[in-house]
Amino acid sequence: MSTFKARVLYDFQGEPNTAEMSITAGELLTVTRTDVGDGWWEGLNPKGESGLFPEAYVEKVETSSKPPNIPPPAPPSQPGWGFPGQQEPDQGGHDDDDWDEWDDDNTYESPPYSNNMPKAEGNTQRLTKEVSGTALRKPHIYRDSDDQLGRWEVLSNPYTVQIASPKKATKMGGLKSFIAYTLTPSFSNVEVSRRYKHFDWLHDRLNEKFNLIAIPPLPDKQVSGRYEEMFIEHRRAQLQEFINYMCRHPVLSTCDVWIHFLTCTDAKQWKQGKRNAERDQLIGASFCLCVEAPEKEIMPSLVEVKIDENLKYVEKMDQCIKNLMQTAQDQQKKCINMYKREFTRVGEAFFALGSAFEYNQQGMYSKASVDVKNIGSTYIMIGKLYEEQGKMDWLPLFDQLYIYKGITSNLPNVLQMQKMAEQKKKECERNNQLPQVALTDVRRRSDVITYTVFAELNHFQQERDQNLKRALKDFLQEQLNFYKNVVTKIEETLNQFE
Repeated sequence: MSTFKARVLYDFQGEPNTAEMSITAGELLTVTRTDVGDGWWEGLNPKGESGLFPEAYVEKVETSSKPPNIPPPAPPSQPGWGFPGQQEPDQGGHDDDDWDEWDDDNTYESPPYSNNMPKAEGNTQRLTKEVSGTALRKPHIYRDSDDQLGRWEVLSNPYTVQIASPKKATKMGGLKSFIAYTLTPSFSNVEVSRRYKHFDWLHDRLNEKFNLIAIPPLPDKQVSGRYEEMFIEHRRAQLQEFINYMCRHPVLSTCDVWIHFLTCTDAKQWKQGKRNAERDQLIGASFCLCVEAPEKEIMPSLVEVKIDENLKYVEKMDQCIKNLMQTAQDQQKKCINMYKREFTRVGEAFFALGSAFEYNQQGMYSKASVDVKNIGSTYIMIGKLYEEQGKMDWLPLFDQLYIYKGITSNLPNVLQMQKMAEQKKKECERNNQLPQVALTDVRRRSDVITYTVFAELNHFQQERDQNLKRALKDFLQEQLNFYKNVVTKIEETLNQFE
């Protein structure tokens, strides 16, 4: 194709070790290719350097023009997330979560899949029925006693999903890279491969549909270091925690968009399912229209007291979880740096003393030298144990708490929505002109919202009593194993003195 000139409107910093090229506002570029795809052009800068840059960051030079005084749009890039304490700001210039390619038949790239993955027509619908037998049923809420104001129906066929084998893949002839994660549901054993952008789209849909259910958070996006091995493995672990929570939730684990995400292996079906989810009418408060709740009317006085109690409880839990997360983050850093450094310093001091003992005054070799050097070697080894220990106990605990922090941060909003619904009901009851039929309908809707909120609170308490408790037990077990190992090392050194 013929080349043309384009003026840079906004600064753009290219990702290191990629085909991206950094450009500066005001530069005049020579555009050599506009068919790269995904919103990218290729061209030469004034220095003669070639590379890719966002199409939206430049304008074709027709007549003399100046850059407009407006914020720069977000160029396509790839998302990431940081380790605890290493999160980077989410910069618009590096976010590859555009979905244009999903709706353009000429550039559409279906989610990658493994060789043993079937692509039979209707596969998604078939697997949906295999999940639990309740995937297409309405969510049910039960009230077992007057004191318990609601609980979700228990999953009849619970399942798990394992995420593994994160692999770096490329597109656009190797110009763009991304990480693909392999998901394997236990109800099908059929592998599907998903990128972080697929998770991000799913999360947006869940938040839009279920505003009365606390959605677990995704790992944060990260700009730099997203292809490093440690980062990829940590993100996989965080995504696994997100998936585990989704699988345990009685409503989220059986909703259509989640099952579509787990099972679809066909490009056309994926696009159709994506569009169906984005056109879903039962979102937000309308979701309650499909909830089967008890017919018994709830006493407002009982509800108000319990809502206020739970609001205080959730806010206190949120503060404590954030505090423990900060502690876990600090301890992990200390394991890698301070604890290792201190024990290494102790070991080196003992080793230096042993070296001084190496020969006695008569030139005879001293066994004391060996014994003291062994003390030094032991403490240096303990320092190395500390360096690795943070990955075994504090980091997994942080990952678990990260999920619950997202839940406790959202639950106050859920409780406030119940308060708003109750206030709306009271306003309607004071309206003497409202027909009795309409008033009954308002009361019923308010009760359904209340039942839904208390069912979600009940599920959170079950999560706290079962899975959070299990995470704390795993943490203590890892701590115990670590200190037993330290004691063993010291005992072995002590025995050498005998």
